[in-house]
Amino acid sequence: MDDDENKLSNHPFEDNINKIKKMLKDCPDIIMRKVNLDENKSGFFIYIDGMVNIDLIQRDFVAPLLCLSFEKMQDEETLRNLPVTDLRFTDDLSILIENVLLGSTVFIGEGLSRAIICGLISFDKRNIQEPITEKNIKGSHEGFVESIKTNMTILRRHVRNTNLKFKMFTIGKSTNQMCAVAYIEGIANPDLLKTLCEKIGDLNFDGFIGVGYIEQFINDHPNSPFPQYQATERPDKTTASLLEGRFAIMLDGTPVVSIVPTTFFSFFRAVDDFNSNWIFGTFIGSVRIFAALIAIFLPGLYISILSYHYYTVPLSLLIPLAESRSRVPFPPLIEALLMELTLELLRESTVRLPTFVVNSIGVVGGIIIGQAAVEAGLVSNLMVIVVAITAIASFVVPNSDMGLAIRVLRFIVMLFSAAFGVIGIEVTATTIMAHLVTLESLGQPYFQPLIPLKPKDFKDAVIRLHLQTMRKRPDVAQPLDKKRGSGGN
Repeated sequence: MDDDENKLSNHPFEDNINKIKKMLKDCPDIIMRKVNLDENKSGFFIYIDGMVNIDLIQRDFVAPLLCLSFEKMQDEETLRNLPVTDLRFTDDLSILIENVLLGSTVFIGEGLSRAIICGLISFDKRNIQEPITEKNIKGSHEGFVESIKTNMTILRRHVRNTNLKFKMFTIGKSTNQMCAVAYIEGIANPDLLKTLCEKIGDLNFDGFIGVGYIEQFINDHPNSPFPQYQATERPDKTTASLLEGRFAIMLDGTPVVSIVPTTFFSFFRAVDDFNSNWIFGTFIGSVRIFAALIAIFLPGLYISILSYHYYTVPLSLLIPLAESRSRVPFPPLIEALLMELTLELLRESTVRLPTFVVNSIGVVGGIIIGQAAVEAGLVSNLMVIVVAITAIASFVVPNSDMGLAIRVLRFIVMLFSAAFGVIGIEVTATTIMAHLVTLESLGQPYFQPLIPLKPKDFKDAVIRLHLQTMRKRPDVAQPLDKKRGSGGN
């Protein structure tokens, strides 16, 4: 329908009601309650059962409105005195229906040129709890929920500053979901904000089940295995990212927030790193990166050594390894693939099964199946150790998206190492590094601050650290300040 067809004032009241009933056909959860007004006129209250607080609507909107005469119902100033904080008016039928679907209560009356919209929305939602997949020791124990308004309130509680801004969008042709881009004005790059808003504004899809849908549509490199957006359910982690000048994409209906732009090293930081001494945070971060390297290259290294470079193994280890391998009928690649695929099946089963069964499945899969495979001669003892170390190393990575990328790359490295030995590992490592160097997240270098390398930034950081150290010493702080003041003059 065009704009004139949508105008309520351009059609008789009965025609407007018939149009609304036709649009709301087979929607039993949408209530149209008819009431009688003065001068033998009628009206309708339209709302979704379960998305409004009936008691509040009855007390603060329905009862005061019905107490007004028909003449006062036409006076906007009188209507604004109703005890409702969110009260709006519209003459557009599409806006009327849109607000009903968002949870508002709408009143349309015979002889009234505009509909009255009351925003008393209330529906059941999950309580604020700590995210299961992002536990911490020292930080906050609250997480985002499915309601975008609640999530915006949580962020506002963390950043009590008017510079915290939200750009709002309505996306999804069928779902009409609310989407928000959170940022801190004065810290975030306005050019990046414009680029991100244009990408979200250009989305043309029926509906978005999760924020991951948005990530796939606006990715700079959709064919890359590495995640270019960082997903989190933690408000404190989101706040830290906002303070770094990043953006948080929030979608109504999901507790997951997507942070952009991000870097490779951001995926190896946990929430507790912000609450620890920089020495401990740097050490643990380095351990996580080392664990990621083990998870990617260790099975491939096992395959390449046994297939091509067995002479590099010490003799004391080579003899028992040969005895163990003599009972295995498969080449090292098939042996490794068999164990790795079993591990992947075990991992997926523990995710999908109920919590009270997970521990039992983990014990059965990790110990009994591994021991039975060795005794049956399907795999060697060393292969079980390699798979166990690889699994433990992959669990160290705190981000599930990066962990999934590592799991995919592991199989690629295994195939190349089986074909070319250590040279295959070197080729895949070089290719992965070259890809990381050229990768971008919202137009920003993915491997920063190492690449592009800016020696001036390191020099400035060292100078700032030196000045801060000198200022903390009372015996040299005053002369240093005087010297800088005289130099400035």
